[in-house]
Amino acid sequence: MATMSPEQVVTLVLSIFCGVLGVFLVTHKGVRAMKGGLLHRISVGLAAIGIVLSLNAGSKLVGVDPSIADVFLIVALVVLFYIGYSTWLSAHQLAEQA
Repeated sequence: MATMSPEQVVTLVLSIFCGVLGVFLVTHKGVRAMKGGLLHRISVGLAAIGIVLSLNAGSKLVGVDPSIADVFLIVALVVLFYIGYSTWLSAHQLAEQA
């Protein structure tokens, strides 16, 4: 096992909290009632990014090949792009309907 720096441990803890917060928001009754809305998409994105960043930080702590940790970051960027693009599309559809 590789040596753990305090920055890596803090990154892991904060990314886990980010994922837990996102999962809590997704399962919250008020957010579920607005399924498909902006808050729901942000909550899903927060959960997904928290999980991916936790995997990234955990793989760095364990000492796995750095390219595997980079794959997790690429997945996080793709998820962020998809959520941002779908939110942008839905916002423009609402503007056309108004």
